[in-house]
Amino acid sequence: MNSKLDGPFVSAFESDTTGVVKQQLITYRVKDGMLRKETTTRQFSNSGDYHDSQTVEPLIRQEAVDA
Repeated sequence: MNSKLDGPFVSAFESDTTGVVKQQLITYRVKDGMLRKETTTRQFSNSGDYHDSQTVEPLIRQEAVDA
């Protein structure tokens, strides 16, 4: 994340994680002519530790979006 930005989006990432079970960030990006859905997930455990994962789902070729 760009640390030069501010606002509620940045504040959400900097907030206290007490009681949080899961966080997700979904980004839609065009890369190599393909619209992709990139999902980054942080799953918290009861011990306070967490596990991060990321998935990338190709959605549609960009040429079809422009038509």
